[in-house]
Amino acid sequence: MDFYSYQYLVEHNNEPNFLFIIGIMILAIAIFITGFLYYRNRSDNKYRDLLIIFAFGIILFIGINYNNYEQQLDVNNKTNQTLDLMRSVAKDKNVNAKKLYSNSSSLTEGMLIKSGKDIYRVSFDNNQSSYTLTKANVIGSQKIQLIEK
Repeated sequence: MDFYSYQYLVEHNNEPNFLFIIGIMILAIAIFITGFLYYRNRSDNKYRDLLIIFAFGIILFIGINYNNYEQQLDVNNKTNQTLDLMRSVAKDKNVNAKKLYSNSSSLTEGMLIKSGKDIYRVSFDNNQSSYTLTKANVIGSQKIQLIEK
């Protein structure tokens, strides 16, 4: 059973999609270069055609990755909710939030929070605006792995 540290969740929540950023930058540089070459050689239509191809390429690339971006925003929102819960539990238990671990990166009924040697099961109300912590025990055959970073 894996438990993720507070710091792990914070760091992985803020990771940008570097592949998307690099792809956009490459296409933008290509557009800039072909635009410059077309401006210098207006009689040569190959640069205009390349400019149009790169412009459509960047539009297509953004369109394809927009769905991935929305999914990443959803995951980030869910992770932020878990981080808020961990901060609230840290305040209630008078411990540092960085010493808490969660077995889930999103709020789920029955998720576990580990604080020191204690493990708590989290129960939510219907709209997840309040929670109840119940002390829980892990079955002996379950190995707990703490993921720090």
